[in-house]
Amino acid sequence: MNRRSFLATTGVATTIGLAGCLGGDDDYIRYLGWGGNTQDSAAEIFEQWSEESGVEVRHESAGGDVEFISYLQQNEGEVDLFLPSSYGIHLARQEDLLADVDYGEVPNYEENMMEDWQDMPYIDGDAFFRDALTQGYSVNTEDVDQEMATWDDIKDDQFDESLALRDDAASRFTNAALSIGEDVNQIPDDDGLFDDVVAEIEEQHENAFSLWGAGAEAMQYLREENAMVSEAWGGRTRALQQDGYEHIEYVIPDEGAATITEDYAIPAASEKKETVYELLDFAYERDNLVDISDMLGYPVPVVDTPDVITDLPDYVSDPDDLAWVDWSVVDPVIDDWQETFDEIK
Repeated sequence: MNRRSFLATTGVATTIGLAGCLGGDDDYIRYLGWGGNTQDSAAEIFEQWSEESGVEVRHESAGGDVEFISYLQQNEGEVDLFLPSSYGIHLARQEDLLADVDYGEVPNYEENMMEDWQDMPYIDGDAFFRDALTQGYSVNTEDVDQEMATWDDIKDDQFDESLALRDDAASRFTNAALSIGEDVNQIPDDDGLFDDVVAEIEEQHENAFSLWGAGAEAMQYLREENAMVSEAWGGRTRALQQDGYEHIEYVIPDEGAATITEDYAIPAASEKKETVYELLDFAYERDNLVDISDMLGYPVPVVDTPDVITDLPDYVSDPDDLAWVDWSVVDPVIDDWQETFDEIK
């Protein structure tokens, strides 16, 4: 069964937490998010809007982009706003699930978000960029006395059996491509580059004692000193530091790092677009963007960026400092990459 059939037929009831009843009254809108701190942070901002507008925001959560798409297909018209990544936007476009949006209806988005981030290539008239998680690596500075600044550094012999990497083919291909100065989006059309990137993945994996699937695993490896270095997300590392592990430091390598975005999108089947615009305009007020960035631990690129955001581990001022997967190019070959990655593991 291909993914399109899978998305159309599988259920996701076990991964989705429902809040409230299904229905269509004008006094509420329904939001579908990721759960956890991401959901809680949005809820705090949305609740302030509800108090002002009198419109309730009912929250639902799912485990990721594939679950989002399946839920939207099976519950047409029952979600008014959701939070896909760039990959989720790609999947939703394939299924014609996204409404076109009028950015003029959300003036605070254009006014308060840095223009370069509004214009990310995957943002194409049907989504609002919010923030990006980077996937560099975290280092136990009590055990590592050398400067860590590049992807090549994680291949040092001292990290034998002390390196943890993410168990994800797309991110591993992205970061390995960066390590050799290449663009992940060029791999599908270049067999020689594919071979070079695979060789780099193999070299990086020589030191790895484990691959992690959930960010909490990476933090556990660092906290319990199983890993001296682990691929990680900056926000997770910040939370670890706040728990007293200040010696765990996050590095975005000089070559860049893979990214995971969080973006707002409106389902095509929603009948409450105008109300959602009002909610989004509130959410994109500058103070609210700064607050949610601080709560998330991930940088929202607001204009005149304050220290509370620039001090976050994931912060970069220029999106060109990071790697952005073009899913229209990569998605058709990701199953082949996964097969190769499984062989390396």
